[in-house]
Amino acid sequence: MIGQICVALAAIALAGFFWTEASTYPETAAQLPQLLAVVVALLAIAAIVQASVARLRLRGDVAAAEPSPEWRDLAVAAGFLGLIVLYGWSITRIGYLVATPLFLLIPLIVLRPVGLVATLATIVSVTAVIFGVFVWFLNLSIPLYPAF
Repeated sequence: MIGQICVALAAIALAGFFWTEASTYPETAAQLPQLLAVVVALLAIAAIVQASVARLRLRGDVAAAEPSPEWRDLAVAAGFLGLIVLYGWSITRIGYLVATPLFLLIPLIVLRPVGLVATLATIVSVTAVIFGVFVWFLNLSIPLYPAF
């Protein structure tokens, strides 16, 4: 339950970051990211309330003690958090069309949740959809290539 609360707090922080970043966009382009930030923050608050209520219900129950954390799972979560931060930082330096496939490739190759063909299809699809929405449809100016 503590893990759920930590993830929800991270989601609130990420939603705050997206809200702040979107406030620099033109007004019409900022509406969707800000709406999504509000929805994510509200869902995260609901998750915190749900986890807190469940924890209070189990408070007196000794048999329902939480198991010790799986350190591998914590390391994977910390790795994802590090990748997210590094991705946000790297877009302005190496460009969207380099950073996005690279940062999708790293966890998909390391964790191998799907095969190689599905990994490549996922990377191409996600990169194309995000490009289509933010660059083509919303006409936002994001760096596409490395700025050497």
